[in-house]
Amino acid sequence: MSRKGIMIVLIIAIIVLLILNIKKYREKEMVLPVWSSYDEEYYYYNKGSFLDKVKEKLSFERFIYGATKVRLRAPLTYLNREIPLLAYYTPLELKQAAERVYTPPQNEGNLIRLKFNLADKSEAVGNDRAEPVERRKIPLVAIYHTHTSETYIDDPRKQDRNGHVLPGNIGNVGKVGMELARVLSEKYGFRVIHTTEIHDEIYNRSYYNSRNTVKKLLSENPEIDLILDIHRDGIKADVSRDDITKVFNNLRIANVMIVIANGKYSYGEVQVNSNWQDNLATARLLAVELDKLYPGLLRRIEERDTTTNRYNQHLHPGSILIEIGDYRNTTQEAIYAAHCIAEAVAAMFGMN
Repeated sequence: MSRKGIMIVLIIAIIVLLILNIKKYREKEMVLPVWSSYDEEYYYYNKGSFLDKVKEKLSFERFIYGATKVRLRAPLTYLNREIPLLAYYTPLELKQAAERVYTPPQNEGNLIRLKFNLADKSEAVGNDRAEPVERRKIPLVAIYHTHTSETYIDDPRKQDRNGHVLPGNIGNVGKVGMELARVLSEKYGFRVIHTTEIHDEIYNRSYYNSRNTVKKLLSENPEIDLILDIHRDGIKADVSRDDITKVFNNLRIANVMIVIANGKYSYGEVQVNSNWQDNLATARLLAVELDKLYPGLLRRIEERDTTTNRYNQHLHPGSILIEIGDYRNTTQEAIYAAHCIAEAVAAMFGMN
């Protein structure tokens, strides 16, 4: 083939690839990698100069981890080095993906008891008749994890350098979601569905997979009131313990952030999430209650341009993404934060 022929073939190939790429971006169910808050810095891919990236890769801490798999800021990893089997320990409840449905007992906590019968004109004093009872709707909360492999620094299992257990496994973020579900149900009387379905075995398909899970949950439970996608954040390396925790009642509790997709691409005005204002309103209601109960625990509500994804928030008007702690928090600190979130959710629904 002549040089001219080769050029024509290349030009045609480029045009075809461009058309396919444009088609992919126009499809509603697009599959694109989506990063957590701060992930551009956390994963060291998109920000910083070339020199900064080289310095980071040649840092002493990175060198030690690369050579020994010991994280200098995580003493537990020293034990992993000395006791190899410890790195393979998986909590029983996280061995297999599962869906748990929490239904509170039908007791007095789920009833509103009127003081008297408004239709009865007789004197209430001395009236031996039973007071009428009105049953209220028990809110239904769904909890899932798009990045199911996210875990915390005290997880003894093997992790990649970004604080995820190995693909196909359930990180301790699943335990945090499980505890949030349990407290909402047992302490505050919610109905709760919690799933540890694995969505990120192939990371750049995480939201595509979790979107299918949310659709299934909604089709089977159209009365869902609130949907929580529970994550674990990644934060810049140069922060202290005080930057990632707050102390309440002598307990160190992991900081929290709420993320809302604002419904627009950053490079255009294409509306992709008509629910986003409702999602934002839900986030603000939760933030108000958190700030009342635990001032400073919530770092912020982050409204994010949906350059690559809608975080599934277009599927339901009460859908929010919550980042509980970062990879250097302990699991227990994140569980304490889950208790705080449960209390705030209960206050938001008037269930406390």
